[in-house]
Amino acid sequence: MITLSSIEFALPTRIVFGTEVADRIGETAREYTDKVFLITDDGTMAGLGFQDKVTSLLEKSGIEYILYDKISRDPKNEVIDELGELVRQSRVKLVIGLGSASVINASKAACYLAKNPGKISEYLNGGIGGNSSVPLILIPTIPGVTQQLNNEFILKDNDNVKKNYLNPGLFPQVCLIDPKVTLSLPINYTVSSGFAILSNAIESFISAASNAISDSLSIKAIEIVGKNMKRLFLNKEDLTARSNIMMASVLTGLSLLTSKLGTCEAISMALSSREPIYKNIVHAIMLPYVMEFNLTAMPNKYVQIAKALGEDISSITVVEAAIKAIEGVRKLLFDLKVPQKLGDYKINKENLPIVSSIARRYSFINYAPLPLSKEDILNILMTAY
Repeated sequence: MITLSSIEFALPTRIVFGTEVADRIGETAREYTDKVFLITDDGTMAGLGFQDKVTSLLEKSGIEYILYDKISRDPKNEVIDELGELVRQSRVKLVIGLGSASVINASKAACYLAKNPGKISEYLNGGIGGNSSVPLILIPTIPGVTQQLNNEFILKDNDNVKKNYLNPGLFPQVCLIDPKVTLSLPINYTVSSGFAILSNAIESFISAASNAISDSLSIKAIEIVGKNMKRLFLNKEDLTARSNIMMASVLTGLSLLTSKLGTCEAISMALSSREPIYKNIVHAIMLPYVMEFNLTAMPNKYVQIAKALGEDISSITVVEAAIKAIEGVRKLLFDLKVPQKLGDYKINKENLPIVSSIARRYSFINYAPLPLSKEDILNILMTAY
């Protein structure tokens, strides 16, 4: 476990939040240039009409665009290298990333490669480049994507391990966060994204790196998710609840600028590297099991989590109230019909020792409330199976 002795806080990203703010993409891009490079996925954005809408708004603002619509889930290194070279050759002064986590990470990586030499694998394996990057505007289409506000990208390397790279130059210039854009998201993705936000907020709150800034943001995010997820599950068209969940995502992202993620994130990255399961779903399944492991380290903070989740903690001991935090998460999982075992997703049990070994390698796991070995991680995984 690591304890921080100082706090450094900076956010160069301009956040524009609200319904229909994505409609401002033309005028926002125009502040930078009259030619952009638009990156999106390999079909979803086009199928939902978002791609045509964005290109139409750019055209109305007199902006020329180059479209790259080939980003799949967990794009290969060669795709990222090619994209970075295309952005470099285009000589654009602005990139727009429209999509979910894969698009956001690919866009940040491509912007970085366009200004720095070498291949993406070099940076995923310890390489250090400069602090410059092509300016980037992001329009996230799914809540719960931490990378929308930070100076990091996460990509699956050629060895089938997800790795992260941090650099001060990776902050996007603008993030247009529009809850209305997520209305077409299937309810299962909405639910898993909500649990990813909850997991990230809880890990930020109980991290060894937590502080007054991160605590105030993350506990509010926990409260918002607790109050709105069931409401959104019952009515996916509820724009108020959807806006609240998106705001919880923003608050969590801001909290993590001064705090750190931990065991849940490490397991989610490692397991989704090796198995065909979405990272956000892993967060949902693993959260209560990881909370059980860390219970004794942060009982007083668990009491605050229980209260934020609406649990009745009057007339009970601190330990009983702390356990209520875990019960609150489990009740939410049950109410939202989320399977609570890895076995429900046909995860290959024989791969779990490899997953635990990968998870232990992530440096941020050292900020978890309790020190843990790869054997501890394996035990958590086996309990969750």
